[in-house]
Amino acid sequence: MDDNDIRIAPHFSLREFQCPCCLTVRLQPELLSRLEALRGRWGPLRITSGYRCPRHNSEVGGVPRSRHMKGAAADVVVSRSRQELFCAVAREEGFESILPYRDRGFVHLAV
Repeated sequence: MDDNDIRIAPHFSLREFQCPCCLTVRLQPELLSRLEALRGRWGPLRITSGYRCPRHNSEVGGVPRSRHMKGAAADVVVSRSRQELFCAVAREEGFESILPYRDRGFVHLAV
């Protein structure tokens, strides 16, 4: 078991939010709480990108002031056909930034 393999909410572990290159985690409590509420309404969520250190953010082409680097954003897998409905539910759950990436099969959520 690695250091980040601990449950931090009923449906999420710390590992899901760690940077893939350095395993560091920064996570805003509000992001976790909104994701947990969204999970309760939507069903299982798969996080593909949580925290990103500056180096990793640059490597993946993230914007210089990405909320991922503050632990305030996550990318969630959502099929293209369900993204419109998912975004509406995420909006109801209070996410400040909701960016669907239809062709890439995920939605960026931020607080």
